[in-house]
Amino acid sequence: METRRSAVEHFLNPAAAELLRREIARARGNEVCFVARVGEGGEVLEPRVVARGNAGAVLALVKEPEPGGLLIHNHPSGILEPSEADFGVAARLWEQGLGFAIIDNDAREMYVVVEPPETREHDPLDLDAIDADLGPGGPLAARHPRFEDRPQQRALSRMIGGLYNTGGVGVAEAGTGTGKSVAYLLPAIRWALQNRERTVVSTNTINLQEQLVEKDLPLLRRALGQPFRFALVKGRSNYVSIRRALLARDSAGTLLEPEKQAELKGILEWMEATEDGSISDLPFRPSSEVWDEIQSETDVCLRAKCPHFEDCFYQRARREAASADVLVANHHLLFSDLAVRRAQGNYTAPAVLPQYRRLILDEAHNLEEAATSHLGSTVSKRGLFRTLRRLETRGKGLFPSLRAAIAAVKSDLIAQSALDLIDEKLLPALDDSRDRAATVFSFLSDVFSAGEPVIRLEDNFAAHPIWPLGLDDALTGLLENLKSLLAGMEHLRERIGADEQLKQGLEPQLVELRGSANRIGAATDALRAALRPGEAEMKLVRWMERQPPRDGREGNLTLNSAPLDLSWVLRDTLFEKVPTVVLTSATLATQGNFRFLRQRLGIGTEFATDFRVEEAVFPSPFDYQKQTLLAVPTDLPLPAGDSDPRHDEATIRATLELAKITDGGLFVLFTSYRALRHVAQELRARRADLDWPLFVHGEAPRGQLVDRFAASGRGILLGTTSFWEGVDVPGHPLRGLIIPKLPFKVPSEPVTAARIEALEAAGLNSFIHYMLPHAAIRMKQGFGRLVRSRECHGVVLILDGRIAKKSYGRYFLDSLPPTPLVKAPWKMVKERMLAFYGERMPARRAG
Repeated sequence: METRRSAVEHFLNPAAAELLRREIARARGNEVCFVARVGEGGEVLEPRVVARGNAGAVLALVKEPEPGGLLIHNHPSGILEPSEADFGVAARLWEQGLGFAIIDNDAREMYVVVEPPETREHDPLDLDAIDADLGPGGPLAARHPRFEDRPQQRALSRMIGGLYNTGGVGVAEAGTGTGKSVAYLLPAIRWALQNRERTVVSTNTINLQEQLVEKDLPLLRRALGQPFRFALVKGRSNYVSIRRALLARDSAGTLLEPEKQAELKGILEWMEATEDGSISDLPFRPSSEVWDEIQSETDVCLRAKCPHFEDCFYQRARREAASADVLVANHHLLFSDLAVRRAQGNYTAPAVLPQYRRLILDEAHNLEEAATSHLGSTVSKRGLFRTLRRLETRGKGLFPSLRAAIAAVKSDLIAQSALDLIDEKLLPALDDSRDRAATVFSFLSDVFSAGEPVIRLEDNFAAHPIWPLGLDDALTGLLENLKSLLAGMEHLRERIGADEQLKQGLEPQLVELRGSANRIGAATDALRAALRPGEAEMKLVRWMERQPPRDGREGNLTLNSAPLDLSWVLRDTLFEKVPTVVLTSATLATQGNFRFLRQRLGIGTEFATDFRVEEAVFPSPFDYQKQTLLAVPTDLPLPAGDSDPRHDEATIRATLELAKITDGGLFVLFTSYRALRHVAQELRARRADLDWPLFVHGEAPRGQLVDRFAASGRGILLGTTSFWEGVDVPGHPLRGLIIPKLPFKVPSEPVTAARIEALEAAGLNSFIHYMLPHAAIRMKQGFGRLVRSRECHGVVLILDGRIAKKSYGRYFLDSLPPTPLVKAPWKMVKERMLAFYGERMPARRAG
């Protein structure tokens, strides 16, 4: 890092120097932080105060600075050599586009630690060159063994390249087979190489992240012959902390039960061999009790003071991310980053992710749900009691570990007062918190009717008779106990910190104490948000979920709150702050337009925005007229609610009949677990699993089920929810798709119900403006499982006759790819399916 005493490059304008001296004097000679403009020739102009501190420190806080400026602070000692802290601040400010300088209190001398970064115009992308890169004579054609010239891919890449040049929001549907990932990665790479600016690519599924980092980015690096860097970013809690794992080992006797100690030993052995250090690399699934003790966490990180900082798996990954030109993350991590930036007012410096100005949101049809789940809060009975158990249970935990450590370091009045605080305040407050928490969750469980899994907490829940019966007192007592527990933990930290020897000897335990306090604070906030929301910045949806005991585990109850309307939040924190944002997916449009998506995300024409929006649909190159047939029997019973034995029976018979025609190779996509389980049970009862391998959602991990299905070549896979998207089985193994019901959201689900009410209150038809378009996008996702390559072919059999008999059926059909359609009684549908497969499977003429 360059440092030099400024004599020529930067000099103080006399008026600026006078202002600096006056403000420092007004602060009684303490440290003051200024931001100044740097004029032509390097003259420092117009300094303004941004923070005042004490004789030894000042906060270097700058929100959205003008690039090319200079942050200045004084050293009252007159010694202008930068400290280690100064170097750290200087590096962060340089990321924000600022230089960093130190002056004396008389503003006679200035020491420039880091020059302001040069402000320069971006070098625009050559859109014709991008088109050529993807064309028949380009580098991709030379390096890809199965290269196909895809005009849609070139047009999409050109659109994205234009958005990099001009800024704005792009909304692009790219049908299956377009090659959208290469289409958006190419301009991201070219932009990084030309302008030294990274792109973050955020996806919803692990499958796509793995495809990007294991296949697409390495292919482009080989093809382009350019040494760009890329990295997959995982959330911090995915990584083991070396320091915490060793601390857990040393404290295992007072921290963990014997069987958990054996598990910890296995993890410590794995740590000696792993290069990655993340939970996905661990050969077994650790228990939450052990992983909670050893995972990397912001609240308990010692950062550069940690003795394992250089070897830290998370810090190593963070360094790789900081130097990457393309970062691959997931929507959850992206919204963690945006939440931190919004809280800090920071859109130019690193947060959870390194600083970025270009963002690609793939699988963007999931964006609203991802934001809803992350920007809300959750606290569960199981989670709260786990947090409390970490403090102490049966003589194990953080408090007993602290007691032992204090006694081992020192024995005097301060140490004894710390021990007394644990015994006389913390442990009783902990016991009271457990008791009150048990009472609160017991009262809440009484609100549920028999078999009822979810209850929405509407505004009138405050008048429920359960409150005067005891919930009010129990909740008040719990919140007071948790407050007392937090206060006692803070007093313990202060008491230990008053003795330097104790402080140094117990630093790891103090960090753990702070982390536990933060978790308790988060649980307290979540309890209040769900049960006593008061005036919230955002209108919240609140609900409770109950899980019955299962597989030897006790039941659980979860309290949730989530924002009702995300449009203004997304505009304020994302679309108006990041210069280029591209939303893409194979399924964004309904009936050929983006009105639904844009309205939900706050980028519709009805919103006043400071950014332009460009949109386009790039159709799939596949020949759906030849590769697919959409079949809708019109004489099957219409589904009636979630529990409908007649419709389930129709699903069973249709599955068996189509399996006979195709010799298996079927996906059956359900909208409810109940229907799935019933159909699976009946198929086995009728011995279908003896003819075709049966793979049932929930009986093995999703990836394992899909791999086994593909390997079998003739299986029947029954799936729900996650199997509607992100599942890729190209070619012959998948040759038929059955959809028993149209995938409408459950209108009684709390967030859905609240959004329906909000639309109706605004005078809009919630079915037309929310339920129907959402279901159409979901249907497109399910339909897209079938055709993944030019070699794929098959029938999509929809057993819900509403698509043929209701007026809104046309909405679904208009949103699907252009596919031949047969709507007829089952006998005629079967004949058409036999003819379709007979032309494509001449060796098998089943009937």
